[in-house]
Amino acid sequence: MGEIGLDPKYSEGGPGRAQMKALMVQLELAQEVRKPIQVHSRNAEGECLDALSGFTLGTVLMHWFQGEVLLQEVVQRGYYVSYGPSLLYSKKLQRMALRSPLSQVLAETDSPVPFGPLGGVHGPSLVPSVVFKLSELWGQRFEDTRMALTGNAMRFLRLSEKG
Repeated sequence: MGEIGLDPKYSEGGPGRAQMKALMVQLELAQEVRKPIQVHSRNAEGECLDALSGFTLGTVLMHWFQGEVLLQEVVQRGYYVSYGPSLLYSKKLQRMALRSPLSQVLAETDSPVPFGPLGGVHGPSLVPSVVFKLSELWGQRFEDTRMALTGNAMRFLRLSEKG
C-alpha cells in the first residue's frame, strides 16, 4: 500500500476532514487487499491508532512514530515501529527504542530534513548509523542487530515464511 497516514503540519486530520477521509479510504483498501502499510503518524499518533482500530489489517509499520506514551499499545497490537536518523541524538527516541521489542523494530530510511547535528547529512546513507545506535542501546553486536532487522523487514513485507 505504501505510506499513508496523517500529518497535521499540512492540514487538520480530525473526523470529517480531508486527511482523515483519505486515510479511512486507504485503510479500507488495505484491509481488502491485505498488503503491508506504513502509517505516517508524526504528531498524530493517537488519531492514527484510533483510525487503525476499526480495521483488520495485514502488517502495520508506524512510521515517524514519536508517541512515547502510546508505544505499549503499538507493541501490544503487534505493529512494527521504525527508528531513523533522529534516534542518533533524540533521548526520547532512544528511550522508546529501549522499550521496543527487537522483533517489532525496523530501521528508518526516511529523513525529511537534513540533520544539523550530523552536518546536514540525511537519507538512506544513515541507516547503518541507526542500526549501530540500536545495537549499542540494546547491548548487542551490530551484525546481530542488522540480521534481526533484516528478518523483521522480510516479515513486515511478507517475504518470509516466518511470522
